[in-house]
Amino acid sequence: MKFFSLKNRFYIFTLTITFVSWILILAVVMFGLRDLILSLTEDFLEVRSELLASSLPLSYFEEGDPALEKWLETIRQTPPDFLDTGIDSDSSYQIWYKGKIIASSYISPVMPVPTKEGISFFFDEEQDDVIVWQTYAKKIKGVDAWAVATEDMEFAFEGSISFVVITFFFIGENFPLIYLVLPLSFIALFWGINKSLKPLTKISDQFAERSKNDLIPYSAKAIPNEIRPIIDAFNYKLDVIQRNQSELDASLESEKRFTANAAHELLTPLAAIKTEAQLRERQTTDSEQKEGLRAISLRVDRATHTVEQLVTLARLDPKTLQEKAKEIDLLKIIQNVSADLGNKIKDKAIDFDITASNTNRINGLPSALTFLCRNLVDNAVRYCSEGGMVRITITQDENSLILSIKNTGRPLPDYMKDYIFERFVRGAGEQETGSGLGMSIVKRVADIHKAEIVLSGPEDMVGVQVDVIFSIKESA
Repeated sequence: MKFFSLKNRFYIFTLTITFVSWILILAVVMFGLRDLILSLTEDFLEVRSELLASSLPLSYFEEGDPALEKWLETIRQTPPDFLDTGIDSDSSYQIWYKGKIIASSYISPVMPVPTKEGISFFFDEEQDDVIVWQTYAKKIKGVDAWAVATEDMEFAFEGSISFVVITFFFIGENFPLIYLVLPLSFIALFWGINKSLKPLTKISDQFAERSKNDLIPYSAKAIPNEIRPIIDAFNYKLDVIQRNQSELDASLESEKRFTANAAHELLTPLAAIKTEAQLRERQTTDSEQKEGLRAISLRVDRATHTVEQLVTLARLDPKTLQEKAKEIDLLKIIQNVSADLGNKIKDKAIDFDITASNTNRINGLPSALTFLCRNLVDNAVRYCSEGGMVRITITQDENSLILSIKNTGRPLPDYMKDYIFERFVRGAGEQETGSGLGMSIVKRVADIHKAEIVLSGPEDMVGVQVDVIFSIKESA
C-alpha cells in the first residue's frame, strides 16, 4: 500500500501551476511584443521607402536625357545621405534603377530585384543565411526605379529584449509593489493550503492518538464534506463492532457460566462414582471384582481429567492477557508443577533435572502459563520410559526466552506433528491415559503469549523435545 501526503501534493501542483502560468504569461507578452515590433518595423520601413522615393528626382527626367545620365553617374560616385529628408545615416536602404542598384547604404543586404510594392522577408545567403531581413519596396512613379528600405531583424529582436528589460526596470521604479505579487501569491497559496487542510490534519492527529481498543464513534465540530462519508462509514463500523462485542461478551459470559455449571454437574457425580468404586473395592474379597472396580476408578479419573481440561480450555480467554498480565518467574512455575508430579516421577524412577539461567522472567498470565507448564511436564513424565530421563532447561538470548522440555521414550511420529495441537488427538496404540486436550491447551496459551512451539527429536537421546519460544519484546 502506497502512502502519500495531500499537503505536499497540493504544494507541488500549485507551485507548478503558478510557475507555468507566469511562464505562459511571459511567452504571450514576448510573442505579442514580437508581433508589435514587426508591425512597427513594417510601418517604419514603409515611411522610409516613401521618403526615399519622394526625395529622388528620377521622375523629372525623361528617358535618354543627358542630365539623367549625369545625375546617375554622380549618385554612383557620391551616394546621397538623405539627412535632409529625415532619414538617419545608419538606416539601411537601396535605390534600384532598371534592375540595378545605383545607390545603397553602408550596411545593405544582397537581395533579389524588387518586383512588387510592399513588405517582404528574405535571407542574405552571402552575408549570413541565419539573419532575416525585412524590406519594404516603393516604386518610383514614371520610371523603372525602386526605393527599398531594409532592416536587419536580428537587431530588431535584440531591441525587443532590451525593450523587455527596460520595461521591467520602468515598472520596478514606478510600481515596485508589483514584484511582490509572485512571492505574496506563493505565501498566500501556502497559507491557504495549510488553512484548508487543517481540519483534515486535525482529524488525522486525533485518529493517531486514539487507542486501538477505543470503540467510541468519532465526532468533531467541523468535518470536511469530502471525507464525511469516510467518517460516517468508520463510525458505522465502530457501532457494529460495539454491538458484536457486547453480544460476544454476553455469549462468553454465558459460556463461562455454563462451563462452570457443567463442570460442577459432571465432576460431582464422577467423584461420587469413584468414591463408591473405591469403597466397594475395599469391601469385596473377590479378585475379579477388585480388578473391575480399579478399572472403573481409572476410567473415572480419565473422565475427570477430560472435564478439567475442557474447563481449562474454555477459560483461556485471550482478552484476559491485557487485564491480568504481569511479570512472573517461569522457573518457579516449573518447580511448583514438578513438585506436584513428584509421586509420578518417583514411581517411574525418572532421572528428572531442571536447568535455568539467571533471568527467567517474562510478562504473562500466571494461571495460563501454569496450565502450559503443567501439561508439558505431565506429558514428559507420563510418556517417559521407566527409569528414563526428563530434562527441562530455560535459556534466554537477546530477543527470546526458551523453555525446552525433553524426555526419553517413543519418538513422535511425523504425521502427528500436523495434528497434535487439535482437540482429542491421541497417537495410535497409546497406552497412557489422557484426554487428547493437553497440547490444545498448550497451543492456546502459546498463542495468547505470542509464543512459538517447536516439536523435534532430542539430539542426545531417543524421545520427544518441545521448545516454547517466548518473545521478550512481545511479552515486555
